[in-house]
Amino acid sequence: MLPGNDESSGQATPEMSVEKATGEDFVVALSDRDSERLEACFHPEVRMRALVPPGFQELRGSSAVVARLNSWFAQAESIQVLEKSVYQVADRLHIRYRFRELYADGDSEIIEQDAYCDLREGQIAAMDLLCSGHRPETRAKVADVHHFDAGDLGCSSGLPEEFRRQVDSVPVGGILEVSTRDPSAKEDLPSLTRLLGHRVVSVSSSPDGSTVLVVQRGR
Repeated sequence: MLPGNDESSGQATPEMSVEKATGEDFVVALSDRDSERLEACFHPEVRMRALVPPGFQELRGSSAVVARLNSWFAQAESIQVLEKSVYQVADRLHIRYRFRELYADGDSEIIEQDAYCDLREGQIAAMDLLCSGHRPETRAKVADVHHFDAGDLGCSSGLPEEFRRQVDSVPVGGILEVSTRDPSAKEDLPSLTRLLGHRVVSVSSSPDGSTVLVVQRGR
């Protein structure tokens, strides 16, 4: 684990420095594509220099920087955080992250970025970023499918809790197929899936009238 690496949810803790908390917020906001939270990480007069596969880019102003960052991930249906680290290098903050981008057609790509930042009053005032580009993910192995028959267990009788436990038992990127006879689950479980940071692959009905939800585990 790299110095200062924190694989938690990215929420600031009392002992976390202001600089590291800003870096953690940046990764969460970028992967969630939360523009408001992302812009709050930047000083209004921020300068970003980026070396990306198309070439060198330089932008100024928080709105322009956020728009450019979001544009790089706009086509993905969802983003999984595979790895991240946030730590100080002398007077600069190093933010490193690797994302898996999942697309509606089932394809996925890996992207890794390293950013060295100067902060002013707890916000990123300058960022020098190096990007790997969007790299197609090798699909040599099909993910194992895990099955969970919830039976008559419903959203008011413990299904959400058991669903969380079942998803947590699946490796990141793995597939969970859930079958339930609870009618409300067709609406409630997909919403819960997205709230937990996972991907809804499909929602269908089986011949016996059960709802079948296929989920890919995210972070």
